[in-house]
Amino acid sequence: MRAVSFDVPKGAGRPTLKLVNVPKPTPAKGEVLVRVTHAGLNHGDFETWTGKQNKTLLKRLKTNPVLTGIEMAGIAESDGKTIKKGDQVYGYTNIFKGPWFHGEFIALKETNMAKLPKGMTSAGAAALVGGAVTSIAALERIAKTKPGDKLLLTGATGSVGVTALQLARHFGAQVTAVCHSSQLDFARSQGASAVLAYDTKEQLPKENQFDTIFDAAPSLNFAKALPLLKTSGTYITTMPHLDVAGFLRALVSKRKWGFLLQGDTDQKRLSRLSELMESGAFTPVVDSSYELQDAARAFARQEERGKRGKIIL
Repeated sequence: MRAVSFDVPKGAGRPTLKLVNVPKPTPAKGEVLVRVTHAGLNHGDFETWTGKQNKTLLKRLKTNPVLTGIEMAGIAESDGKTIKKGDQVYGYTNIFKGPWFHGEFIALKETNMAKLPKGMTSAGAAALVGGAVTSIAALERIAKTKPGDKLLLTGATGSVGVTALQLARHFGAQVTAVCHSSQLDFARSQGASAVLAYDTKEQLPKENQFDTIFDAAPSLNFAKALPLLKTSGTYITTMPHLDVAGFLRALVSKRKWGFLLQGDTDQKRLSRLSELMESGAFTPVVDSSYELQDAARAFARQEERGKRGKIIL
């Protein structure tokens, strides 16, 4: 099968993307073979492309040439317990162990996939799953968002930000969205009550205003968020490993630092996602789509400003 791989330098420098032919995976017990029709790009893939994960990638290459892609949709090519051959499915992988999805086929644990909900397309599911499972964890499980809550959302038109914006609207929250100036009207259309452009140096709102700050960009940290949070407010970042100092500071603060690391998924979480998809909470937003042979263009698109939603292979 064809798959995306990289030549990774041993030191600093950007890996070189290449298309390779590798054996089609054979599903083990508990796994289902899926023909991948759509797979998203995410921040981890961006770090691979820009050379920020070379040491980790060199270790991965010893066992698997496919290094990128944590969200996908496709068609089952074998039977599982509940998934049957021919079913349209979507899935999310373990972001540390894989397997990764930027190839034509994948053998994935059945617990990491679900049948495509009614009314949802494969492209739409691939565009949603990564951002949506992250947003559900942040806004439902950590922040416990309720009607009337005030939320500050950075990176509001990126793949995670869009799903967070839509979910917050579904929960009845009032969202101040931070995004590129070219995307202000789009953010409003997705449910933002107020919008701020990060590239025109607009000032953040007054102090002590927000119940939750979801730093999806991420562009803040706990220290910068403190003055903007209500006394019992919560700061959540998509990159908690970059704000260890914030975690320590939160230990002696009334304001909370919500630990968010969506490293894997399970049937319970996917069931909740499918339920929200069917309820209309999410509307897929695809920034752009590329054929597998044009993967380099897709990865390059991640570096451009003003993106809107998910980039899809």
